Amino acid sequence: MSVTGGLVNREALMRVLRQGRHHLPVSEALRSGLICAAPAVLAAVLHEPLLCWTAIATFWTCLSDEQNQTTLARVRSGLAFGMLGALLSACAIAAARVPWAAVTLTGVVAYVGALIRTRGAGSGLWALLLVTACAVSASFPVHPWPAPLEYAACFFGGSIWAVVCMVGLWQYSDAHRARRATFAYLYAVSSFLRRLGDVADQYASGESLGRSGLRSRLDVMKQVVDSVPASHDTCGVWRANGERIVALLAGLETLLTGNTLGKARAAGPLLAPTLRHLAELFDLHADAVRRGLPSSTSMGGTLGSLIGQVRRGLRRAAAEPLAQDDSAWVRACETLVLSLVRLTRRPGATASVAVTGVQPARGDAPVIGRKGLAASVVEEMRAGGSIARYACRLSVAAMVAVATVHFKNIEQGYWLVLTALFVVQPTVSQTVKVSALRVTGTVLGAVAASLVALIFRNPVLEALSIIPLATGTFVARGLSYVSYILFLTPHFILVAHLGMPTGSPWTLAALRIGNSLAGAIVAVLISLIAWPEWEARKLTPMTSAAIDAVCAYLDAVRNAASEERAGAWQVEAARRNACVAIDKLDALASAMRRELIWSRRRGQRVSELVWHLRRLVGIAAPFECIAATLPEQERRRIALLASSCMRWLRGSRAMYRFLEPTARVAGTPSHHFLHVSERRAAESAKFAGAMYAELAQSRLRRNGLAAG
Repeated sequence: MSVTGGLVNREALMRVLRQGRHHLPVSEALRSGLICAAPAVLAAVLHEPLLCWTAIATFWTCLSDEQNQTTLARVRSGLAFGMLGALLSACAIAAARVPWAAVTLTGVVAYVGALIRTRGAGSGLWALLLVTACAVSASFPVHPWPAPLEYAACFFGGSIWAVVCMVGLWQYSDAHRARRATFAYLYAVSSFLRRLGDVADQYASGESLGRSGLRSRLDVMKQVVDSVPASHDTCGVWRANGERIVALLAGLETLLTGNTLGKARAAGPLLAPTLRHLAELFDLHADAVRRGLPSSTSMGGTLGSLIGQVRRGLRRAAAEPLAQDDSAWVRACETLVLSLVRLTRRPGATASVAVTGVQPARGDAPVIGRKGLAASVVEEMRAGGSIARYACRLSVAAMVAVATVHFKNIEQGYWLVLTALFVVQPTVSQTVKVSALRVTGTVLGAVAASLVALIFRNPVLEALSIIPLATGTFVARGLSYVSYILFLTPHFILVAHLGMPTGSPWTLAALRIGNSLAGAIVAVLISLIAWPEWEARKLTPMTSAAIDAVCAYLDAVRNAASEERAGAWQVEAARRNACVAIDKLDALASAMRRELIWSRRRGQRVSELVWHLRRLVGIAAPFECIAATLPEQERRRIALLASSCMRWLRGSRAMYRFLEPTARVAGTPSHHFLHVSERRAAESAKFAGAMYAELAQSRLRRNGLAAG
């Protein structure tokens, strides 16, 4: 790597240390860590192992809490979790005297709990934790009669403790949450621009720049800002301009990576410094938002200096003696960079529309009420949908795990049950992936827990060491599954060691690793045997859905360019739906590569289709922002290009006359952007259309064979 590349990496590291921590929920995680560690410390001080069950109930209650809900809703959810968890744990412990009764109870609870996933991811996690409480209790050794009531009281007490502390202590204002969400979005924009700079300098490939992650940050920011009217002065402008920024960044990504897969243009290094200066602009705005200061008063002359550097960099790049195509490419990039600069120079100019006239995206999931939950569950069961099949697999896996623990007398067998419940996923490929991550994180976490237990031999110090582990668990929850398990495993092992202080920490670690491996094997085998869900079966419908969504977006762009009725929110919603559909298809391709060999080959082909669809959306996205600045002739050309791409996507022919290369010398930067992009758009649309036709023919052949 060159000296410049080393400097860039050092600057990126310093930026992460200086600002990166602010978009993580460190304060909330520390609060949750203190709440979860308190019962464990009390258990160590009072020498009462049963309070470790209270510590686990406290952790599960904190884990199931949704902070974006109202205070009343959080209290109701936490108390309901505590009451149901106490009831289920008491029933499971009482039923453990008759193993088959415990197995049956676990299977029924697991099936019902999995069906609640129809209400959404948050409710699904809430129900899965209740299922875990029941299954883990059913795998405990047999206890005499007072034990069920004692375990129930400890579980309910832990939930009450968590609810009281989360709602009544150390609260953060809604405005603080909005500023943090906006900061996270602007930080993600800056990170994206820096990765584009690395691609332009050819330090990195452009295969995975994280556009989907950027859009996720935008969706979170929009949801939080819309729910907090007091944050509009500081954050509303970025909520209004967020979609425009994402659209322009998509166009820049396409220009930098749109020639061939992962290949940057020769003129790219000329633009790399400009992209990094632009990233610094967004870092300035992110820091101002985090501190709650207006952008115009918080940055002084720094903002103007950076904008000047961006403009001078563009002029230097445009003045270079380049080949005709490279010169046009630089001018096309200039169009999008200048549009982003205008959004950072006077963001307040659009503040009046920040929260007015906002329409919901059609891709947003509907909110299901209490009455709708029962209806959706019944409908899912009748239709035999994916969630219903997942519920059956989870129920079977839970029963097999609990039966194995009881009839094989496995020591510390609840680790096996817990792993099996969390590893089972809706599809085979997801189950295989999560099982590998779970076992890897468990091994590393078990070693860490053993070292902690050997260093802190005092039970109180050992309990206090749970604070950083629990805090890290909540921080790492949004980073990666391996890091989450890496903190979660030593946390649970230390709690279990406090509940059984006579056991060796290395013995507990070995039992945890062995039982986790056994639980993962149970989950994978059940996923392969009981109603297996293969990703390859979804290929045709998901490909059709992605192409339909891209066509709908191109139609919205065509209407906007031809001045037909198409509001800005309609174009944004269509783009969002197209991006979500493409992301789902990309996830499908990745999952297929974890399945059989024939699925891997098709998965590689689908990855090429995803790349072309993303390039097509990336080409069309900037037209949302620059179409109004183009003359009538160019707008008609955009509309014609969008219509032609729609026909090519459908596998039909279209008559579109490309501009000759010799005619690309004169014109504005916007003019050059259109001419650079049109051939790439046609290439991607034709490729996607050919694959769409191929899939349609294969589906017809399969239907014909089935009918015959």
